[in-house]
Amino acid sequence: MSSNFKYVRKDFKPRSLKLMHMEIDLNFSDGKVYGKNILTLDVLEPTSLVVFDCKVSEVQNIIILGDGFVPSWTYDEANADLSIELDRVYEVGETLRIETSTVCIPNDSLLEGIYKDVTYKGPQQYISQCQQWGFQRILPVFDDCTAKCTMRTTIEADAEYTHLISNGNVCRETNPDGKPVILSDTGRQRITYQLDIPMVPYLFIVAVGTWDVLEDEVVYKSGRKVKLEYLVPPGRKAGAEKPMNILKDSILWHEETQNYEYPFEVYRTLCMEKSNWGGMENLGNTTIVADAALIDEFTGDTRIEYAHAVIIHEFEHNQCGSEVTMETPFDVWLNEAFTVDVERQYMHSRFDSCWQRLSEVESMREPIGGPLAIEEGGQLGNIVREGFNDPDELIDGLTYVKSAEVIRMLKLFIGEDNFVVGKNLYFERYKGGSANSDQFLDCFEETSGIDLGQFKNQWLYTIGYPIVSVHYDYDESTGQLVLNVSQKHSKGGSGSFVFPLAFSVVDKNGKDILTDMLKISKSSETFKFDGVDFAFISWNRDCCFYGVFDYTDISRKDLFLQAELDSSVYNRVEAVQILTDMERIKLIKDEDAEISQDWLELYGRLIADDKVSDIVKSYMLNIGDQPLSREYIPYYIERVAAQEKLTLAVCIKHLGAMVDLFNSMDTYNITGDNNIDIGRRQLKLVVLKMITTANAPKAYMLAEEHFKAAINITDKLNALKCISMSVHPDKESLLKEAYEKYGKSNSGYRQYMATVAQGSKDCLRLIKEEEQREGFDMTHPGHVMGLYLAAVSNNRIIWSDEGLDWIADRVVKLAKINEYFANRMIGCFRLTSKMQPDLKKKVVTTLKNVLKELDNDSYLAQTIKSFL
Repeated sequence: MSSNFKYVRKDFKPRSLKLMHMEIDLNFSDGKVYGKNILTLDVLEPTSLVVFDCKVSEVQNIIILGDGFVPSWTYDEANADLSIELDRVYEVGETLRIETSTVCIPNDSLLEGIYKDVTYKGPQQYISQCQQWGFQRILPVFDDCTAKCTMRTTIEADAEYTHLISNGNVCRETNPDGKPVILSDTGRQRITYQLDIPMVPYLFIVAVGTWDVLEDEVVYKSGRKVKLEYLVPPGRKAGAEKPMNILKDSILWHEETQNYEYPFEVYRTLCMEKSNWGGMENLGNTTIVADAALIDEFTGDTRIEYAHAVIIHEFEHNQCGSEVTMETPFDVWLNEAFTVDVERQYMHSRFDSCWQRLSEVESMREPIGGPLAIEEGGQLGNIVREGFNDPDELIDGLTYVKSAEVIRMLKLFIGEDNFVVGKNLYFERYKGGSANSDQFLDCFEETSGIDLGQFKNQWLYTIGYPIVSVHYDYDESTGQLVLNVSQKHSKGGSGSFVFPLAFSVVDKNGKDILTDMLKISKSSETFKFDGVDFAFISWNRDCCFYGVFDYTDISRKDLFLQAELDSSVYNRVEAVQILTDMERIKLIKDEDAEISQDWLELYGRLIADDKVSDIVKSYMLNIGDQPLSREYIPYYIERVAAQEKLTLAVCIKHLGAMVDLFNSMDTYNITGDNNIDIGRRQLKLVVLKMITTANAPKAYMLAEEHFKAAINITDKLNALKCISMSVHPDKESLLKEAYEKYGKSNSGYRQYMATVAQGSKDCLRLIKEEEQREGFDMTHPGHVMGLYLAAVSNNRIIWSDEGLDWIADRVVKLAKINEYFANRMIGCFRLTSKMQPDLKKKVVTTLKNVLKELDNDSYLAQTIKSFL
């Protein structure tokens, strides 16, 4: 990213006025929102000028209350500033009350401030998204993370709406029944919410719409009850029953593990359709996209897992993000890292723990938006950024994945007990206020007594990660084991990373005979252990640090032993993937290289292995095109060719065993246990992909029979995905059949589009045809994610001239509608500088052509420049 950032930390200075309270009145009428706001401000420094952040459509009037003075004011729309000249100098200790009258005009593509969501029924549905600077599109304000204040919000709108929603408890003085009051003979209704706990503007919500509601409650150990409301599209209340149970379970789990009690009368979940984010924690009123918020016949396996994750994630934000808020956007990782860690704890308690860790590490290694790829592709990588051009840039893999791994390392490094004491101190010390990154780490340093200066500097403020190598010497006569651990900086930077490195010494029966957690802080360190008799060493147990573990010095013999004997299931999978990577790299280097027979034989034994869960087995057997070795990620075309050769070799040698395994998995009788059902479907997909690689009529028939027989949407679309990647002669008619079944549901349609986008070489034509379908909407984030983001991860199609032209055209079009998703889409070119010369030349030309069509100051343009 360019070093000429639009925003840097020094721009976020303490203000001369402290926002204490807002008296908000929002009137929805004729497609506009008329807003009045009385802002109460305490004077901290003598001032005669007030400058609010402001992006409203129109400023109508401003009054200084008390004096009744109408000041002169200037609205600089280009710089989003509303400057108000006071009639005198206000001194320290005085209170200033300013009333603003403004208008905002919502639209359906700018998903910030108040915007038009999909209308289920009745008048136009409106919802707000205020993170990070959306509130200033509604009303003038100090739109920063330290402007925590109490609020009283009155909403007036058409009486046909079923709900008018904002933060806080319903004011019983104005609305004694807790419901909107109908205004006689006007066809209008009004409700007031009182928020007595200070809150930052970016957590504000206003929503007017028509929903059905599912109600329930949770009872805390104290005996206090909290009402739960799940607001759903009309007629879809049944789809909220399972999510409501997840919500209740997660709240009680949260009380038990985090010692937190939600402070308000009601906790709401609102279904929305359009959002750049899957969910948003609007203090007491979480918004979640409907296809993740509801679980019904159109809910796929990834969304079932995501529903559990997003529900606990957004609930935890009531504590981490609301009660204690990041000081500036530079500290956004504080809100997310701890919250993701809590989310992970819950997910590990409710799903197969090894599966969850495999999924977490997969996110870390993801080659387009994963944090390792972000660090390898440009000038980004430090969690606490040097600057940014748009706050949406901060919502990425560094904030959500790398930072969560840093929290995990911190926990391993100082110990679980010290971590709990430290986080308790953090929430006690800064409750009701804001905190920065240094203050957060200071709490753990204070309670643990461990100096975290090096840890903090390298992990928060430095770009890059450690590449860790290990070597051991063993003296059989004495039983002494000498381990050497060395690290180098991925960016060649100075200083060593501090991280935990777990390992186990394992005997020939797979039993751990020595387990330890090394605390690494130097470029090279040696550790000695006496009296050891072992078969192999299981390194980096459960992937205990963020970075890359270099297995170059690990013998092939040890890896084969580990793949079958390691007591850590995670490390068994890792050993298998490393061995597969060795074969992949061999083929990338030489397409005529011979595939190793010992690897093929291991694969056969893994097919028969019944000691691991189905979901874990799917990770063992899957042969994707993504290498573990970061060096070979930019070899996109060669990766696909290597994948096809490896898959075909396995298919030729073990076709019968794979067909038997496929037929043994009953995915048509649902057990109701997510671990079992999702695991079976995932393993069945992996095996079927292998079988259909044979491109034989019997393979097509097996896939088609599965497609016809499958009941679950994931099962059916998995079969269709395998058919779509093959040369099945009737695949387009089967695609049409799937669309007719799932295309009328937004959730089903999104999954269907992803299936189309992940097909074989001819799928670019099908993608273009899908874009012409009447139901496709480029302004709908779900459609963009389903079709476009799935397509740019399909290495079979995007690197051709036609594929590059298609991406360039769609990025330019999308940039005018939703720059955030255009930025995500262009991420497939992140490693341009590392590509092979011929491909690099074509991609550079493509990026330069895109750049010509963009605003040179846009953050999308800055992203592209960082790739060049």
